[in-house]
Amino acid sequence: MNRYEQSFASTARDNRIAFIPFAVAGDPYMRLSEKIFRTYIDAGADILEIGYPFSDPMADGPVNQRAAQRALEAGITPDSFFAMLSNLRRITDIPFGLLLYANTVHHLGYETFCARAADAGVDSILVADMPPEESGDFLAALQKNSLKSVFIVSELTPTDRAEYICEHSSGFVYVVSRLGTTGVQTDFSGSVHDTLSRLRGLGDKRLCVGFGLSTPDHVRRVKEAGADGAIVGSALVKIIEAHHGQPESDMLQALHHAVGEFRSATQ
Repeated sequence: MNRYEQSFASTARDNRIAFIPFAVAGDPYMRLSEKIFRTYIDAGADILEIGYPFSDPMADGPVNQRAAQRALEAGITPDSFFAMLSNLRRITDIPFGLLLYANTVHHLGYETFCARAADAGVDSILVADMPPEESGDFLAALQKNSLKSVFIVSELTPTDRAEYICEHSSGFVYVVSRLGTTGVQTDFSGSVHDTLSRLRGLGDKRLCVGFGLSTPDHVRRVKEAGADGAIVGSALVKIIEAHHGQPESDMLQALHHAVGEFRSATQ
């Protein structure tokens, strides 16, 4: 049983869904970034979603764009990134999922990037701007290194293509809760339940909802809609941004509290 299977089995036994917090690696700088992910783990994260910063993250809203810029300006490198992942893997067995853009993988090469990710303890990779139809070589590199694939589906995805995406997602299917880019939202899309119901009819893949989940109530509604996990990113990254330049302890305490609130809503 791989780490994803273990995590989803554990949450199912507890009659809750997985809570998956996100942050951009290296934001605001490498040493504090590792502390942020450690705080997520300590506060009860079931799975980590870890972003590799990119200069033009087309799927991300302003909050995550600024986080990526801070990380790049702070000097993140592939070496420091994978070293951080290795450090985190020493303290936890929860799954690590990477979210990045194709340019990052191309830069090192599919084989090299996937091998280094696997060595660092990564479980899955989602390349936001690489559709499954164009990912044959990348999928082969994932499989060679025992890594899981994750692809995105939305309410507008035709059923035949949604089925194709589910077939090629071996970790979980990333279900966007609303159209557009990532970002903090006050409203919760009423289409999530119908989208999840349609996907349930296409197979037994784990379905995790993200994009715009900003409050514990959003997480509760994702659970009620039938998801296996809830992904929260911008709401947490906004806390990092708000505390940038303040004492680290203040930021980490605020993040620990927020993650705890979100995780409580999964029950």
